[in-house]
Amino acid sequence: MSEEKETSEERGTPKYRFKCLEQKCTTRDCHIRPHINVTLADLSRWAVQGYIANIIVGLEIIPPEKETDPMTIETIRKPLKDDSEETSCIFFDEDANGCTIRYSRPISCRTFPLEYNGSKYYLSSKNCPGVGQGEVTKDALKEAKDLAEQDYKERVETITALPALFTLVMAPMIRQSTEAMDRMSEEDRKRMDEIIAKSKGEPSASEEE
Repeated sequence: MSEEKETSEERGTPKYRFKCLEQKCTTRDCHIRPHINVTLADLSRWAVQGYIANIIVGLEIIPPEKETDPMTIETIRKPLKDDSEETSCIFFDEDANGCTIRYSRPISCRTFPLEYNGSKYYLSSKNCPGVGQGEVTKDALKEAKDLAEQDYKERVETITALPALFTLVMAPMIRQSTEAMDRMSEEDRKRMDEIIAKSKGEPSASEEE
């Protein structure tokens, strides 16, 4: 046997290789994946770069469906022109087959399809045609892994802090709404009750009488 070191490919564990095909991509997998997470650090970066006003309109806070689910920030979805049953990230330009904020995209997009779960690295998608493409140097591989770890850290920090920040933002609005309700006259209250009842298809208090 040769004295040369056995490569990872020869051992049956090929190294992670990836090269984004950009507009030449055929699957658009990064754009149509169901969840594109955004971190609080992403928001901070966009604010510093001066892009926050243009990007934040394409984001939404996703409340947990179950008690054990985290609250997250994600990009808004939109139906595809050529397949209305399929949705994509709102920043995907179908005509150009590319991302309109590519150079300021969230960290989860910069690491795609490599992810880190706190203990190991893995591919979040095997449909991306860029996987296995190009040559990856030792430095480039380390950079990809470091970025995946940073993404994981930022996601954990966002999931931890977001509920408190959401409450902090909503609290003044709820307080103002409560104060406004307290200042309403009895006549205005009845009028609001009628409007709400009609919107629900229910009889108002005055109609029940």
